[in-house]
Amino acid sequence: MEKIALVDDDPDILEIFAHFIKLFGFIPIPFQNPVEALKMIPEEDPVPSLILLDLMMTPITGLQFLEERRQIPRLARIPVMIVSAWGLNEQDLETYGKDIAGTIQKPVQFKDLHEIINTQIAWHHRD
Repeated sequence: MEKIALVDDDPDILEIFAHFIKLFGFIPIPFQNPVEALKMIPEEDPVPSLILLDLMMTPITGLQFLEERRQIPRLARIPVMIVSAWGLNEQDLETYGKDIAGTIQKPVQFKDLHEIINTQIAWHHRD
């Protein structure tokens, strides 16, 4: 069964997303602290097939997570979907566009999320 890492500092959002990820037939791996996620996701065996990442978090932002992720080869291979109420500006897209598989705007329609997750996992397994 495929694992999906969830990185969001809002515990309520993590709980809701984890619930739906289970309903979709995947194993949710939730992280409320993005720094902890950077350390723990690469330790998963097998690693998650996808990371759903919020942008506005503490103690580091989603963009800082992406920057740090580049330095961890096992983590850098996992596709990342941005799930945030905040959009990415042109400069962010230029800097991090290659690190992002796509974006989902909050509030999320869970039917759309299911479709996007299935598409990303299928794309990832294509390689």
